[in-house]
Amino acid sequence: MILLFAAPATAHPHVFVTATVQFVGDGKDKLNLVRTGWVFDEMFSSSLLMDFDANANNKLEPAELTEIGQTVLGSAKDYNFFTFLKDAGRPVALTAPSNFRVLFENGHLVLLTEMAVVKPLKLTRANLTLSIYDPSFYVSFDVGSDEHALLTDMPKGCRSSISSDTPTDGASAWLNQVAGLSKSQTIPADGINYAELLSTKVNVACP
Repeated sequence: MILLFAAPATAHPHVFVTATVQFVGDGKDKLNLVRTGWVFDEMFSSSLLMDFDANANNKLEPAELTEIGQTVLGSAKDYNFFTFLKDAGRPVALTAPSNFRVLFENGHLVLLTEMAVVKPLKLTRANLTLSIYDPSFYVSFDVGSDEHALLTDMPKGCRSSISSDTPTDGASAWLNQVAGLSKSQTIPADGINYAELLSTKVNVACP
């Protein structure tokens, strides 16, 4: 079994994912769940097809898809499952994905997850920010548009939006540096989390 997301590639990022985020409330004033959907790029998806197609029938059976999901999430565990939620800048703890579903559609692997809020989070005057990013920058995540940020059973006045920061000169220099890293090199550590700064952020504001 391959160990996904664990070894540096010849260039960073090496895997590209389009993400969807769904915030699920309790129908009143609390946040219950965060659901994510990851659509992996065709090249990485085809490599998974080759690695996990145990019966060599050129398609992924349910058991093979489950094995992929377990492997991906097992590798992502050390990276907080790439999902970082804050309320007014304060980290909000999420459980490990208790439910997941894996699909293979139109040449793309799709991983759907669900994470619960560890402690009840009241949404009155909440200012949530969800970032999906890989601290090692092996995987690049992109929440494509406002339509990829969904609100379900949330208070009526809550609104979602997508934002991203314009890369600074330092961030641009960092991107250029990590893009050419070889297998024997690691991401430079200079005290600035550029992976987070460059990530697309899903914002939810509630009255």
